[in-house]
Amino acid sequence: MAVPLLPQDVTEHLTAAIQLSNKHIHLRFLEEAETLLSLQMAAAAVVVAGVVLESLVAGQPYRPDPNEMQRIEKWSQLRNAAVHSHERMVTLDEAREMVEGVGRLLLRATASGPPLAFTAHPNRAPGPVRGKYNFVPTSSEEFIARKVDELRLEH
Repeated sequence: MAVPLLPQDVTEHLTAAIQLSNKHIHLRFLEEAETLLSLQMAAAAVVVAGVVLESLVAGQPYRPDPNEMQRIEKWSQLRNAAVHSHERMVTLDEAREMVEGVGRLLLRATASGPPLAFTAHPNRAPGPVRGKYNFVPTSSEEFIARKVDELRLEH
């Protein structure tokens, strides 16, 4: 059996931080898509929302229901039309529906994904705190709670 490079608690802490960071980046992209909509740039908004959609579909263990799959497929086709098709123009209503729908999908996908606060393993005693972590007064759970509160305040 291979020895892990990082202690389990550090790995869990980094995983949670990455998940929160990805959600924050996706939310920022969707804010940019809404700004593009306000500037009447429907195709650009669809392309930006499409980036978030592709990231969610590729990187999440979240499995949408069949109705959501139809909407995801529709939005993917709309994104492809915005990028590759010169015959079909994307309307503002289509773009607005996609941006709002991808935002709802992001919130559901991240809410139903793996929990951000990991539970301790009952048969494993916590290891000694080493290195720079010896001087950090915050646990992974406190860090995650603080970051969730910060994100909530931002939006």
